[in-house]
Amino acid sequence: MDSQPVAGEPSAELLEAALRGLVKDSGPSVRKLVQNEGEGTRAIMAAASTPSTWSEEEKATAILATIAAAIEELRNPRWKRTTQAAFRIPAQRFRAAEFDSLTARWRDLAREDDEQEANEDAADRYRGYWRNSAAPNLARALAVRFAELNANNGEGWRTYRRDESSYAPTMLPLSFERSEMLYQFEGRRGVKSTNCRWLFAHGPVEYYEAVGWYYSDPDANVEIIPRANCELDGDYATLPQGGRTGRLRFSHKLKVGERYYFSYETHFNSEKECRPTILNEVRGLRTDVMIVRAQFDAQAVPQRCWYFDVSVQSQGWQVPPAGASEVLEVASNGYVDHEFRNCQHGRKYGLRWTW
Repeated sequence: MDSQPVAGEPSAELLEAALRGLVKDSGPSVRKLVQNEGEGTRAIMAAASTPSTWSEEEKATAILATIAAAIEELRNPRWKRTTQAAFRIPAQRFRAAEFDSLTARWRDLAREDDEQEANEDAADRYRGYWRNSAAPNLARALAVRFAELNANNGEGWRTYRRDESSYAPTMLPLSFERSEMLYQFEGRRGVKSTNCRWLFAHGPVEYYEAVGWYYSDPDANVEIIPRANCELDGDYATLPQGGRTGRLRFSHKLKVGERYYFSYETHFNSEKECRPTILNEVRGLRTDVMIVRAQFDAQAVPQRCWYFDVSVQSQGWQVPPAGASEVLEVASNGYVDHEFRNCQHGRKYGLRWTW
């Protein structure tokens, strides 16, 4: 017997139609959902009962993040691979304009499998996987997940909210044994950050997708500058809610079990005062040790500074009382740091302060 839908569970059939509409042509995007482009997109937006205070863009971004998480949980590797290509995951693999066609993305899989020239006929088997198995199974999983997230006035959706630079999970096969970052200020203006990373490769990998974002000016002309054992590969890409991403290619393709060090800087290039937060979202599978440092201007030292570790960026804004364990002492020269351990994928770690 088929299981009965839970109360408030969206129709899997409607969600499947929406998924088919989302992946057509250039694939899913915040714009396509907000502007109701493609078949079924209105239905998927209506199915998500996010908090009423959210904008349409925030709602669409959370939906895409939820879909990406559900895809990651698909157990059949054939369905998962087919669906990842349909949704342009990982983003950097399918970033080029040549992949603005669903058939082209599936042809690329066929080329990888067969090591031969892949044409539309070669992509037919992936079209079959998607139509007959992957799309229906993903839709059923999403129907259940949407019902869970819609409970309690949509509070569950906050897990997928992205207030900062939004970026689809790439799930590159790497983790970081150590990440160190230093943010530097002139007055109350953020100038640059320096990132040093020691990674461990869980599979063949030859690049890292670095994200540049300034905390009060998402349209800032940020630059990502390689410093050691990497080089910028191609042009920057602009992210849906501001900020940029740049692919940093390593000196060689890493093998399973290989360790590698690289570093880069992000120049913010903005005259605006920095919003009082700096953070790092774990985009590797995990980070064992993360050290976040800030070098404030000695003439503009914060009144109070504390560290945070959250799953949702909107959490943690309450100023802790003096003497709380998370409050940090800022040196008279403006320097402060905090070390985090066992950092998990998708969580955010950083510093906040009051001027």
